[in-house]
Amino acid sequence: MRAFLALDIPDDTAAALVRLQSGIPFGRPVPEDNLHLTLAFFEDAPEDGLEALHEMLSALRMPPVEIRFTGIDSFTESQHGLIFADVARSQALQALHDRIASLCRQAGLDLPRRRFRPHVTLMRANRRPDGAGRDRLAASLGARSDLPGFTARAATLYRSNLGPRGAIHAPLAAYPLSG
Repeated sequence: MRAFLALDIPDDTAAALVRLQSGIPFGRPVPEDNLHLTLAFFEDAPEDGLEALHEMLSALRMPPVEIRFTGIDSFTESQHGLIFADVARSQALQALHDRIASLCRQAGLDLPRRRFRPHVTLMRANRRPDGAGRDRLAASLGARSDLPGFTARAATLYRSNLGPRGAIHAPLAAYPLSG
């Protein structure tokens, strides 16, 4: 099953991110309902592994995490383009990610071995920007002080179904951050 664990974006923050999307001159906007901060992604997770993870996450005691945005950035080094709202690194967010990654591995779920870069994807593209598109995109990236941060009080496990119009995310379970 394609699934992921994420922090949900509150309505006021999501509305600000949607307004920001309208000014980005490249790619397709991520639907407001799909905006989230991924903590762990599973391309093809076995259901028994997700069930084991669910049991461990149900017992997890971690404090709420403050989320603050630092600007807009892109992953355009591959053949595709991805524009995102960059999230400030914090010890609390890193500790939450590391703990969740450890539980995922204990549950037998494979995670990519790459450095955690917290972000909220805003736009996706099937190609890298070039020429004038690249220049317009570069001008729209950078620091933003007007994006409202939030306190993440729960992590949610989602099933992700790919369709012709993109991914549809269905929540499976929520885990409070209140420890």
